[in-house]
Amino acid sequence: MGRLADRHRDLAGWLVTPLFTLVAAPVLACFVGVLGSLGDHNGPPALCKEDMAENMCEETSLGVVGVHVVISGAMWLLLWAIPWWRGLRTVRVLLAVAATVVLVLLPVRMFNWFSHT
Repeated sequence: MGRLADRHRDLAGWLVTPLFTLVAAPVLACFVGVLGSLGDHNGPPALCKEDMAENMCEETSLGVVGVHVVISGAMWLLLWAIPWWRGLRTVRVLLAVAATVVLVLLPVRMFNWFSHT
């Protein structure tokens, strides 16, 4: 049968993947944020440019932070829902990487690195 049908126990991988993600994802996001803050960024985050006239930068920033944290947290919780079968190890790792990417994209959006303006 295929790799997904491998139902041998992978209890260590089932425990280590979410716990490693819980530690590594915020550390990577903070590291990216620190790298982003090393540039010339005086004033509010780049995503607040449109909301500055109404003085809504705090609400906009907290909304973006909330969306990224909730999505990444939901993906992290899904890691615990995936059975501990060895055949699902790749699925677990890909979901952990996706949760990390969602969290790391938060400082990228805050600094608006991919904007051409």
